[in-house]
Amino acid sequence: MNLARIFVMAVSFLFGATFIYSEDEPREISIAVVPKGTDKERWKAIHEGAMKASKELAKKGLVVNILWKGNLDPDRDEQIQVVDTFTGQRLSGILVASIGKDQFSGQVHVDANSDLPMIYIDDGLDAERAISYVATDNFQGGAIAADRIGQLMEGVGNVVVVRHRQGDSNTEAREAGFIERIKSRYPSIRLISMDQHAGNDIEKAYGVAEYLLNRYGRRLNAVFASSAVGTDAMLTGLRNFNLTEQVHLVGYEASVTSLEAIKSGEIKGLVVSNPYRMGYLGVTTLVDNIQGGNIPTIVDTGVTLVTQSNIDSSEVREALGVGESEAIR
Repeated sequence: MNLARIFVMAVSFLFGATFIYSEDEPREISIAVVPKGTDKERWKAIHEGAMKASKELAKKGLVVNILWKGNLDPDRDEQIQVVDTFTGQRLSGILVASIGKDQFSGQVHVDANSDLPMIYIDDGLDAERAISYVATDNFQGGAIAADRIGQLMEGVGNVVVVRHRQGDSNTEAREAGFIERIKSRYPSIRLISMDQHAGNDIEKAYGVAEYLLNRYGRRLNAVFASSAVGTDAMLTGLRNFNLTEQVHLVGYEASVTSLEAIKSGEIKGLVVSNPYRMGYLGVTTLVDNIQGGNIPTIVDTGVTLVTQSNIDSSEVREALGVGESEAIR
């Protein structure tokens, strides 16, 4: 090893460089990214984060081709077909945001000994089936929502939980984190309904909101909705029942509607993940593994609590994928 090479490696070590490429390592690799869908802002942000990582790595001498493949509204079988197609191609690795918790078990070879390194992003899958899991700690996100409601209610009152849908590991973890924190830290808060699911359809979700408000109405003090659809539907319900001032609404994930309601004070908090960072860290973590680095089993991309007081902060802007010159909407 010549002195110049030794010097470069020493400087890289001292200054914390993430990637060091030798002459024997590939200068161009291809990574497939398989999202759950393509239409939502969340998946677009994951794609943007992946492309950002690709551009940064190119500046360091490694070309990373991102192959993005998702269906508009895929079912589990369709996504498995996409992953199977990629596993038969000349790829260096693959990122998968799986629709189902156990869908790839026994159907494609994705364990740590596979010829094709795989990282799960976004969903709460079994991390032992992949080399790493890059996603939000949804259980902790639910606990943060519970603390926000506990603060707003001063530890006393009645709360309803609007769940998303059965079988969605992300939202189920949020709900579990919320319920556990309320029960363990706020003994004077009563969870008076925890069995209603909003689902993905906004009209159905509004029907759930209407049912809950008709049933519990004036004795309700707060609502936690574990999804963007549930949050928007409950917001509409509270407006229609003239309860936005009485009932504290805290939701999960952001929409144009819910962000406007944060500004107006109708929603008291939104716990949001950072899909842009998820895509970015998914690619960089996978590349680090391909290059022989030791990577953690779980990479937590973090959550941010958005409120009326911090909605214009740099932290919230990053979590929402909004540039410094852009308006949050």
